[in-house]
Amino acid sequence: MQPLRPRPDASRRGAALMLSFLVLIVILMICYQIARTTGTDRIEAQRTQTLTAMDYAISSAFLQVTEDLLADVEAEAGEEAAGGVGVDPMGAAGAGFGGGGDAAEAGTESSAGTGASDSQMDPWATPQVTMIGEQEVRILVVDEDRKFNVLNMLVEDEEEAEENREIVARILDNCREGTLADINRGDADMMVRAMYEHFTRRSDSLLPKPNLLSDGDDPEPDQPSMPLSLREVVVLEPFQEQHFMDFFDADGERVHSIDQFLTIWTSPATFTAPDAVGGYEVNVNTAPLAVLAALFDSRAVDSRLWDEVLAYRNEAEELDQDEEEIEPTFDEFGNEVVQKKYFDTLEELSELRTWDVLEAEDQQPIKQRLITSSRVFSIYAVARRSTAAQQNQILEFVDRAEREEYERNSTHLLRVVRQVVWRQEADDGAVIVPLVHWEVLGHAPLDILDFPDDL
Repeated sequence: MQPLRPRPDASRRGAALMLSFLVLIVILMICYQIARTTGTDRIEAQRTQTLTAMDYAISSAFLQVTEDLLADVEAEAGEEAAGGVGVDPMGAAGAGFGGGGDAAEAGTESSAGTGASDSQMDPWATPQVTMIGEQEVRILVVDEDRKFNVLNMLVEDEEEAEENREIVARILDNCREGTLADINRGDADMMVRAMYEHFTRRSDSLLPKPNLLSDGDDPEPDQPSMPLSLREVVVLEPFQEQHFMDFFDADGERVHSIDQFLTIWTSPATFTAPDAVGGYEVNVNTAPLAVLAALFDSRAVDSRLWDEVLAYRNEAEELDQDEEEIEPTFDEFGNEVVQKKYFDTLEELSELRTWDVLEAEDQQPIKQRLITSSRVFSIYAVARRSTAAQQNQILEFVDRAEREEYERNSTHLLRVVRQVVWRQEADDGAVIVPLVHWEVLGHAPLDILDFPDDL
């Protein structure tokens, strides 16, 4: 019997099956592509949301720190009125070239005669960890006056400029001593030469030069160039990217960025008061040993003086029974901060044994390089977001060594922002003038410790 519909032969059935299989594959690929695209968009949206939340938290942290810096001035003014000049805060133009000579002597007299001082015992100097919303932010404030201003290499007095270049070279030689990333003196001299030529021969450079208000309408060809950031010299030989990073070397030693010891910000000026002030001195209460020891050749000033300075400012302060009890301050680990000594004025250097044996004519040049107060500050805000595998962990550390060990061996989404501010004092109080509003860094800063071996 003949069937009404003949069956297709085997080859036609196979072709139909193959076609159906290909259509299925195409549909699966389209679905996969849609899922992949939407998944990528979702991840990017979550990343943007996280960074936005971090930025909001960091902005709030900056506002809090600026209030603390102003409160510090008000607290000092309550004890003894802090001197200042009345200028228009809206006229801030950034940093000017450091000075010397008579200006240095004037600065010394000013710092020695006032009771206003800044030290590691001030509330702003204690690193803090705070929760802003659901975001944890670590806040570290570093005064720029602890650093040496590289613009001192450009002063008009050539003898003094050469002396300042020697100081910068010694700081670069000292700042990473004892680490695998040490900068030898030969490289330090090359770095100083590269910076000096970059600042003084910018018109011959192939690098783009920004137009600055300080240049005037018709700048001179040999006019020194004002750097907008110390980091701009990273493109010069022999500077490397790692010279501007804080990290631990293979031996676990702390390695600091060179801009933790050098600065361009400590000589601020305004259009209403165009003469820059400061920049040739460093704060004896906060300056690291690498900076203090580099201010003078070790053959001119006994290096034991700077060891005694560090030992002095790490001695516990003995309070008189008649004094009012000070409200305790706590560090980021919840431990009470022990009140330590600091220099209210430069006259208190006489408490150091090495200083006391110096002749008056030997003490004067040292005083001209030191102050006891700070005016420019770098505020670092570090926001971390744990990975999915770690987000349910409670992160509590008992000391700095435990926290740093964890951070070195864990994975986080990290957001580090730096703000540089000038605390400008005036007759009617103080104002905060931003010099660098928002600078995103690729590394978290490490605290510079007087005695890192004690960790």
